[in-house]
Amino acid sequence: MFANHRASRYRGFTLIEILVVMAIVTVLLGLAVVKLGATDESRLQSAAEDLAMRLENVRDEAVVRGQALAFSTDGQGYQFWLADLERNEWLALPAGDVIASKPLPSGVTIDEMRINGLVRPLGERIVFPLSGLTEPFVLTLTSGKLRTAIVSDALGRLDVRHAL
Repeated sequence: MFANHRASRYRGFTLIEILVVMAIVTVLLGLAVVKLGATDESRLQSAAEDLAMRLENVRDEAVVRGQALAFSTDGQGYQFWLADLERNEWLALPAGDVIASKPLPSGVTIDEMRINGLVRPLGERIVFPLSGLTEPFVLTLTSGKLRTAIVSDALGRLDVRHAL
């Protein structure tokens, strides 16, 4: 009889033990979701930095190729173009290219494009000539009420700034 009493005592976990473990796991998962979930601000900053890097690559690539390249946007994504001087037209860069078209992350849009200080319609191209010098431009990205600007000077230097 003593053996049966000892065996029944260690058969499983008590309800209290299970509830405590579930509470600890729930708190840890809640903290992980808060830390891992992308906020509007982080998504906007990341998109702006990624686009600025790609624009720098386009500027450099135009110099290396000895051909003008261009950038255009519809506000939801962007496209890079290669000048075909023989046919006098712009050709979209292929999808496998490092500087190929890309949609912006969900909730992030390009709302305004300024070239030489003048607001230009989305869809107009920003040209990167083979000299590496560009017309100064500003691209304004938004996510909710947050705004960030990619600012380029005439030398093609780019900076990501908080927009007013």
